[in-house]
Amino acid sequence: MPEVNYLVEQLTQDAIEAARHGQWDQVIALYDQRLSQGPQSFLSLDTIQVLMESDQWLITRVKEVQAAINQHLNDIQDHRRKLGILKRQWGEDSTTPVRHLLTI
Repeated sequence: MPEVNYLVEQLTQDAIEAARHGQWDQVIALYDQRLSQGPQSFLSLDTIQVLMESDQWLITRVKEVQAAINQHLNDIQDHRRKLGILKRQWGEDSTTPVRHLLTI
């Protein structure tokens, strides 16, 4: 089964490379291909070790990306809130109709 070991390792390395480039759909497709290779109990211990280390790297990367996305979403929400406040203040403090200000 050395060819299966090589194929599974190659699919995993390709998935890691795709993750480095933010190609998450490709990562999923490669992991699906890896799973389609059958039970991993037939893999060598060396291959299993490589897979475990690679999978752990990928899990860490996914968590980092999720945290970055959450931070961006929080930033966007904060900006929207601040814009809403400014919009309300601008509308309340203005004595000139909004239509007129937009045509200037």
